[in-house]
Amino acid sequence: MRRLGLATVALITVMVLALAQGSLAKQKLQVMVTSTGDYGERMKVFWKGFEEANPDISVELIPGPGNVSAPEEKLAVMVAAGIPPDLARLGDVKPVAASGLLQDITPLFQTLPASVRNDIWPILFDDLSYDGRIYALPLGTVVSMYYYNKLHFEERGIMPPNADWSWEQEGISELKKLSVDLDGDGLLDRWGIGLIDGGAGREAYPFIYSAGGGPLFSEDGTKFLANTPITRDALQYLQDLAQVHQAMRTTGGWSDFPEQRVSSLLWGSFMVGFFLRYPDFDWDFALRPTFRGGRGSNIWSETPFGIPVGAKQPELAWRALQFVVSTEGQVLSMNLGWGTPPIRRSVTVGPFLQHYRDKNVASVAEMISSPLNQIIPTQVPLNVRLLLQSTVLRPVILGQKAPGQALDEATPQIEAIMNQ
Repeated sequence: MRRLGLATVALITVMVLALAQGSLAKQKLQVMVTSTGDYGERMKVFWKGFEEANPDISVELIPGPGNVSAPEEKLAVMVAAGIPPDLARLGDVKPVAASGLLQDITPLFQTLPASVRNDIWPILFDDLSYDGRIYALPLGTVVSMYYYNKLHFEERGIMPPNADWSWEQEGISELKKLSVDLDGDGLLDRWGIGLIDGGAGREAYPFIYSAGGGPLFSEDGTKFLANTPITRDALQYLQDLAQVHQAMRTTGGWSDFPEQRVSSLLWGSFMVGFFLRYPDFDWDFALRPTFRGGRGSNIWSETPFGIPVGAKQPELAWRALQFVVSTEGQVLSMNLGWGTPPIRRSVTVGPFLQHYRDKNVASVAEMISSPLNQIIPTQVPLNVRLLLQSTVLRPVILGQKAPGQALDEATPQIEAIMNQ
């Protein structure tokens, strides 16, 4: 009995040591993420999925700043202090790369199978690169889409938007039908479309692109190129839609749509993740209507991650980026509401179509392929785009200034900031 007891003790000791060694063998990957609210909870689920696919790695999530558009400020401080994370969620890749905070991952990217490299939406590389080099990979692709409330359209006898819709025709006549006074007090309670300047004003940009307007800013980010007749015409349309036709709500934000204060919305395809909060809300995608005969949209990378300079575990960070672009990672991202459509085109035509089988997902894939699309102009800082929104887009939509006046007054202010 005594010898049996000693054997049992020895066996337990061996098991404890093995478990301890297994625990010690796990390598830690530090990932700076957006950690607030629903977005942060979905981020936890994604990186838990990475851990399950890579049992030798444990992920430590480091909270980034609350503003998902500007995580580079905290990253700059961490790099300067010599304590950078191994992987960082970025806002705009170009300025972060230009400031020297990120490692060039071009050589690593070239080691991916051609089937993966060639499967990424080509337009995204401009958003993920600086000076011809790749610095980040994203969870998904965003294209600005037209969303509509299926019940509101049915109630007002309006057919679902289709490829023949134009802003000049249906964008006025049908949206006016959707702008209604529900309580009979002579004031509108519901509008045909929400405020078209969301996301630092970006939802107004495609009206310019669709009409044949080129980039809003020079490639080097020093010149404002949008003070043109095309831009003035597009802005005049938006002003009339709000002030003359009263079809656009001039306050509020994206939540007006799922909370049914507006019947349609222009916003990025990532909004699917936020619409999950409203399970009884019946909505669908549609192509953006044409404007002056063209159909263009905004494109940008959704939740890009890069490897900071000085990262302690760059090899683990690259394994994480490989997971991000893997089919497994892309499907997980899509299921969490980010990748709509995913960065991988093959996932778009497979699991994406299946996951959103009750939605008009064909319009998403078609919209992202438009030759008139433009990448969000991240070659200029966010504060420049916010200035464009506050000094041009918002005053014009509110009827406070004519498009030409707003553009003429704002152009020197915008260029002064860009040239600082």
